[in-house]
Amino acid sequence: MSVMPRLSRLRSIAFARREKRKRKPRSRRSRVLRLVLRCSLVVIVGLILLTQLNGAFGAWVADTSRSMLGPQITAQLESWYLGVSDTVHQLAYHLGSQQVSTPWKVKPTPTIGKTALAARSTPSPMALPSILPAITPALDGEGVWTTDGLPTSPGLPPLVARAFLRPDPARPYAIATFLQFDLRFVALHMVAGTTQPGGPRGIAGPGVIPPDDQRGNFLLAALNGGFKYADGQYGMMVNGTVYVPAKQGQATVAVTKRRQVLLGAWGVDPGLGSDNSNLAAWRQNGALLIDQGTINPLTHDGAAWGGTVLNSAYTWRSGLGLTADGTLLYAAGNSLSAETLGEALKAAGAVMAMQLDINPFWVRAFLYERDAAGTLHAMKLNPAMQGSALDYLQGTPRDFFYLTVVPPNPSRPGQ
Repeated sequence: MSVMPRLSRLRSIAFARREKRKRKPRSRRSRVLRLVLRCSLVVIVGLILLTQLNGAFGAWVADTSRSMLGPQITAQLESWYLGVSDTVHQLAYHLGSQQVSTPWKVKPTPTIGKTALAARSTPSPMALPSILPAITPALDGEGVWTTDGLPTSPGLPPLVARAFLRPDPARPYAIATFLQFDLRFVALHMVAGTTQPGGPRGIAGPGVIPPDDQRGNFLLAALNGGFKYADGQYGMMVNGTVYVPAKQGQATVAVTKRRQVLLGAWGVDPGLGSDNSNLAAWRQNGALLIDQGTINPLTHDGAAWGGTVLNSAYTWRSGLGLTADGTLLYAAGNSLSAETLGEALKAAGAVMAMQLDINPFWVRAFLYERDAAGTLHAMKLNPAMQGSALDYLQGTPRDFFYLTVVPPNPSRPGQ
């Protein structure tokens, strides 16, 4: 064999060996990359599953996921998970393995005649017309307002009533629970949390019901607030402190210095604007859910609701509404979309309404009452709600609402 062909063959072998050595590291890197991607996917899916766990840990995981992945990606993943979960719930119901039970046993509030009212010399009670069930046959007590077992105040008619309704015929297991407050004798207050919504702007709130309102038997209820700052940057102001500036056209609940409650779109509806110096507090949270009795047709449009994609997802949701009679409604329940929450509030009599917070840990409502010994007791609107009533008495990072009794002849200074 000549020298030239032999050299050529040796060069070919050497080249092949070099190429083989080059390919090995690339193949190893590729395997490592694929492993990292798979592990990341498992971690992300695990985080989303954990966000739906009961308790503070699930809420903490959700917040951590938003800070790591961003609110939009987290919302997309949560929406996917909730869609799968909703399908499972529907299958379980239709297969008979998921039973529907009422959140409480109803004892209808007795009707008080005009003669009896005159004899008692008390103001007339707020109107509590029954809610028309959306599903037949109705559950026992469904759609019936009751004041049985709820806090009372001497010399006043019932200040709060509760009811429940299944607003979605496609999901008979989805139950919305309601509270209705008589605003003639009840004042609505707002409190910014220690970190939300103003924390990202360096403006922390007190996060606690003022001690004066915790004393005596004035404290009536506490309700969850709205979205975090990162989920829409919706405005909030309390007693002159602007935690987040107001956004034009957004759903806003406000309280005037004379305790009047307003609900509408900022800069659109009367009294809701920076030109009204009589506003003592206001909180925004996305677009109006109900406007003059009409449910927002954009309940499926994420862009109309602060960029979130969770409006068509079925999860725990809450909302506030005003009735034509001027009473305040609070609604909350599981397996609700923005649309079915709106359907529930409308059925309960809301002519104006807005969505509040969503997800399992943050949707909560408590009623407070002191016994004869002076001990303060609290009860959940829905037994399935999470969290503790002590959060609002001792401190919480999230904003919230609370309500106090304001008798016609108040005994406290400044009322």
